[in-house]
Amino acid sequence: MTASAKPSLSRAVTVRGRRISDSDPVYIVGEIACGHQGDINQARRLIEAVTAAGADAVQLEFFHPPANMVGSLPFYKVVEDLSFSRAQWEELMAVARSHDIAVSAFVYDDVSMGWALALKPDMLKLNSSDISNPDLIIAAAKSGLAFTVGTGASTFQEVAEAVDLALANGGTQMILQHGVQNFPTPTENAHLRRIAMLKEAFGGLIMYADHTDGALDISRYLDLAAIGMGACMLEKHVVLDRAAKGVDWEAALDPAGFAAYVATMRAGWRALGPDHLPPPTESDEKYRRFQKKSIVAAQDIPAGTVLDRTHVAFLRAQGTGQGLSPMRFGDIAGRKAHRTIAKWEQITLADLEAN
Repeated sequence: MTASAKPSLSRAVTVRGRRISDSDPVYIVGEIACGHQGDINQARRLIEAVTAAGADAVQLEFFHPPANMVGSLPFYKVVEDLSFSRAQWEELMAVARSHDIAVSAFVYDDVSMGWALALKPDMLKLNSSDISNPDLIIAAAKSGLAFTVGTGASTFQEVAEAVDLALANGGTQMILQHGVQNFPTPTENAHLRRIAMLKEAFGGLIMYADHTDGALDISRYLDLAAIGMGACMLEKHVVLDRAAKGVDWEAALDPAGFAAYVATMRAGWRALGPDHLPPPTESDEKYRRFQKKSIVAAQDIPAGTVLDRTHVAFLRAQGTGQGLSPMRFGDIAGRKAHRTIAKWEQITLADLEAN
């Protein structure tokens, strides 16, 4: 009896009817985080802004401070003031559903995991702080949903252990996410090559969460490089007003900036083209006719001439066809011209006698 194949991370997942893979359009998540400043009305407006920008999903952060951190932490009260009740989360989920946008539930603890799952989100996210939390890894794996797990500031062993635990519990739909949040993260610390490293080491799909300074022009374009390195999902923070400098504003874009970002990422993904070498497109053929060199007569060649290298040149030339590639000179060397070929005329096999 042969042993069953070891499970591996999926190379494609489906979220609310939308397929996500390396060959599908890049999947963009608008991260609200705590950019709502604890104000449910701002949260509603952010959901609307993310939807209007054309993102694929909006990400809502579910957390219950007593289950997430010790009460003596200096920022505990700030986090507590930013948290919503279960009833408020139900209201925000209804807002997202009314806008027909997928919802990613970013959960930080077992209580918020329970709340989120009861509201039936379309996908889950775990912070890198929970990459070594077996309870949340197992809960996400058994949810049946696609789920992303942050790998920021984690060791290779921590990532490997999380992947193994997820797979052991049916979590083939796990997606590793690269990116660290340093409020903001310096551009030189984005370390985008880690995207390719994660893909090579663990297979599956890779997401990139950009936390570079939203005030910098490069913050709107950096993720193009992430796509090129193999990220098929992107996450970007959004706030209503960067000038207010509220919570989670440092790496965020305002609604107009986020909409421009989404459009840029869509265009960048299209520029990649197919993931296989296709036949030449109409655009390729136009370029070939304009740019490519072919075999042409370097002089007037009388009929009956046996061709050698002195009779031809490899040049760009005008003509209805593209002529023969210079790489095919060996196919015509030593053959007779059966008609007179004028200087600079492209030479074709039809101009020559058969061997």
